[in-house]
Amino acid sequence: MPPRDDPLLGHRLSLPAEPGTVRGRTVWRRVWGLCAALLGVVMLLVGATGLATVPSLIEDEKAFGTATSCTALSSPHDDCLRSFEATVTHTVIKEQNKSSEYTLYLNGPAQVPHSIDMGASEPLLERLRPGDHVTVTLWRDYATAVRQGEVFQETADTPEGEPIFVCALALAVISGGAYGLYAGGTALIRARRHAVRDLPAALVTRGKEAAGAALCALPTMVVGAFTSVPVMLVVWLGLLPLIRWIVQRQQQRSTGRHARPPVHTA
Repeated sequence: MPPRDDPLLGHRLSLPAEPGTVRGRTVWRRVWGLCAALLGVVMLLVGATGLATVPSLIEDEKAFGTATSCTALSSPHDDCLRSFEATVTHTVIKEQNKSSEYTLYLNGPAQVPHSIDMGASEPLLERLRPGDHVTVTLWRDYATAVRQGEVFQETADTPEGEPIFVCALALAVISGGAYGLYAGGTALIRARRHAVRDLPAALVTRGKEAAGAALCALPTMVVGAFTSVPVMLVVWLGLLPLIRWIVQRQQQRSTGRHARPPVHTA
């Protein structure tokens, strides 16, 4: 049924949607709401699992910091630094503005990884050629350093910094999962109402807050690098009210008394 003119108001009124259209929109709202809610639950579980692994990663980082070289009396189960000989097969050095690669490829015992992220080209990687013999230092399954003669280079393959990175990533994932569950649950519970009146503006507001919470994981990761994971969590939680205040201020400005009034078409 087409919209009709209201002689008193002088503009067109939107009549209720056709029943078939409402049913179709209701089904669509429920489908994407279910998908969003399920995705939110999965993200929340992944984020919670990531946070649960942080304490063990902190212990690994501490153990690596106190590890010493293995001796002749060390057993295979001792948590010490072990050395293995390996042969260089080739190297990859790509220095670009957005992405760089510094990879050393080796052929050696089963304990030595096939490739190692060296983190930089100096002081050793740029000197290595296929066929060169090197000594690889291993701690557990990490290749922590490579040596050739007197030249020594630490690699990027260490547990240092892992707790901070995993915690920041988990906080970002949890932020997205919480919004997905909220948006999906809202669409499921009020599918028919939203089919008639369209989606509420609160979904956009909560989406902005969730995006802000996820972005806050970046500065908290910087804070964690200089402090600890507990301090990092406190800072992230402290930033959440600030993010909500910023979003609300933005909403007030866009809908304040200076906002442009709605335009009615004749």
